[in-house]
Amino acid sequence: MTQNDDMKMRFCCALLGLLLLCLPFCSRGQQQQQKQLLIVLVHGMGDTCCNPLSLGKIESLIESSSNAEETNTTKKVISIKFGRNSMRDFISGFIGDAFSLVKDFGCAQLRNAKEEMMMHRDFDSTEKKNDDKVETILLGFSQGGVFARAMVETCEDEVNALITFGAPHSGVWKFPGCDKMANALSRKWCEYSRKVASKAAYSKMLKSKSVQASYFRDVSDAKRFEQYVRSGSLLSVINGEEDGSDDEDARGEERKMKMGQRRREKMCNLDVFAMFSFEKDEVVVPRDSAVFSDAPSVPFEYTEEKSSELLNVRETKFYLNEEDGLCLRELDEKNRMKIDVVPDAHHMQFSLEWFTENVIDKYIVAAPEKREEEVKEEEEEDKKEGVIHSINRFSK
Repeated sequence: MTQNDDMKMRFCCALLGLLLLCLPFCSRGQQQQQKQLLIVLVHGMGDTCCNPLSLGKIESLIESSSNAEETNTTKKVISIKFGRNSMRDFISGFIGDAFSLVKDFGCAQLRNAKEEMMMHRDFDSTEKKNDDKVETILLGFSQGGVFARAMVETCEDEVNALITFGAPHSGVWKFPGCDKMANALSRKWCEYSRKVASKAAYSKMLKSKSVQASYFRDVSDAKRFEQYVRSGSLLSVINGEEDGSDDEDARGEERKMKMGQRRREKMCNLDVFAMFSFEKDEVVVPRDSAVFSDAPSVPFEYTEEKSSELLNVRETKFYLNEEDGLCLRELDEKNRMKIDVVPDAHHMQFSLEWFTENVIDKYIVAAPEKREEEVKEEEEEDKKEGVIHSINRFSK
């Protein structure tokens, strides 16, 4: 062997050794591309987590929505169960303490699901185990939309996207007729809950007994509205309206401010906040509460004929206040707030085809950056066609 051949051999050996050293880093790079997606469903009043005719069907639809091998995605879908069994879950939609339901069931099951996903994930010796790598999407249906937003604001775990359907974000101002409920059992519990909520809405002793009282917001009377602000109800807290002046264990202004900043930070971390209303909704009063519309002033006696007088979200105090406490303005400026309507539909009435096209394809299958691009493209197309976005455009 010549000296030249010997040098070539040494060079090849050195190159081979270098390639072998690089292999772990290459495989690690491929591992890090593995996407973990957690979808959490939160049901509303008169429903349960796993009803095969409602959320169970939605759960199955989402699970089969994409090819995990093709997208390199590990996907898990869970539905929050507010109780030990289906009956307790059902009753908890009417009776219970909203804060406890969110914390003890919503936040706890979200944490458990994330931990379970991380346990089944493969890590190399140098990669840090970090559950923030699990992208989390919350879908809240009706009352469950208020609970889902409360989970975003108060749970320790970060959420990447929040999508709500017919959720009374600016409260229910009048209790609807229970004849709109789907079945006799739901109507019976609705009537009971309605009576309790009317009495319990701002009562310290009874408010923990009525879930609906946690988002009842009476704008028809200035004194009643002041009671709402002082009530410490779930909605008054997550909407940043609660002043805590009636709280025996007052946190103090500084602590309250820190908690408000923390809730705002959690909302600002969302890649998407999408809100859907239902064009013919008669259960949520007013129906445009589902997209954060609000009364022009207090007192305001709402009727269907006055629906055109409501402020759209971009005109409300929730959006315009200096602190932007709910981060609505910042999310909107970054094209992360999406407002839409289910056309010609009553409360929670939509087809699986509509849900696939308008929710799964846009917000679940698409990556966060893709979702943002689609929102921008839609707005640009609307501008070209002369479409003006107005929250009340469907109100008659």
